[in-house]
Amino acid sequence: MIANINHLVYEASSASRYATFFYGQYNPVTHQFDYVNAGHNPPMLLRPCNEKWEISRLDVGGTVVGLLESFPYQQGQVTLAPNDVLVAFTDGISEAMNSNEEEWGEKNLIATIECNSNSKLPAAELLQRILQAADAFVAEAQQHDDMTLVVLRVVE
Repeated sequence: MIANINHLVYEASSASRYATFFYGQYNPVTHQFDYVNAGHNPPMLLRPCNEKWEISRLDVGGTVVGLLESFPYQQGQVTLAPNDVLVAFTDGISEAMNSNEEEWGEKNLIATIECNSNSKLPAAELLQRILQAADAFVAEAQQHDDMTLVVLRVVE
């Protein structure tokens, strides 16, 4: 499917145009999350482990879509467990800048997730707290990129 999308974007775009892309599909019966990462910021999977969070990145896939006429994308798979948190984001989140042109960065994103995830907040509330932390960092500085964020929490 992603190879097909890649070919369609390649055919419809000029030579220097491409897009990052992440696709995931969750099976609630088997708890399997199948995904393909096509050059996108790898989403973070946070899993509780001995009072801390084990973080893994969903980076299996391949290059961006639309740059090459064909590309053999790989599919990743992970089994999700209760209390796992999946955070997918665009670079507008991690690269949000304040008026001093300092980036918020993935370290601050991870720290915000970790300090708010232990309370088992619903995904929507965790998403709001991440956006609030990014907004507080940038203050009133105008942003020049989209800030897209998806948060999923596996419930028991």
